[in-house]
Amino acid sequence: MTSGGRLATVMVTNKDHNQIVTAHVGDHIQIALGDAVNWQLDPPDGVVLTHPVQNYMLVRGTQAIWLASAVGHTKIHAQGGPSCPSGQPCPLILAIFDATVEVLP
Repeated sequence: MTSGGRLATVMVTNKDHNQIVTAHVGDHIQIALGDAVNWQLDPPDGVVLTHPVQNYMLVRGTQAIWLASAVGHTKIHAQGGPSCPSGQPCPLILAIFDATVEVLP
């Protein structure tokens, strides 16, 4: 939400799996699914959510910060497996994350 002309950052976390997350045009969408899984995030749709120029490092556990660029609905999809130390046996478990983002004016 915006207040006093400031844009907000909307956090999307594991608790938002299969949920609808609401944002407003101009908000940043921070996708922070943690680092227990080696997440592979599908790119944003390029209309409702876009990938702005990123000239900073993401904090650990954050996969992306996107921009809510237009009114509409879009999906966030990520999948991955556990992050295992090199040379160690690793279970073949697939994690999936899906959420819908609704961007309002």
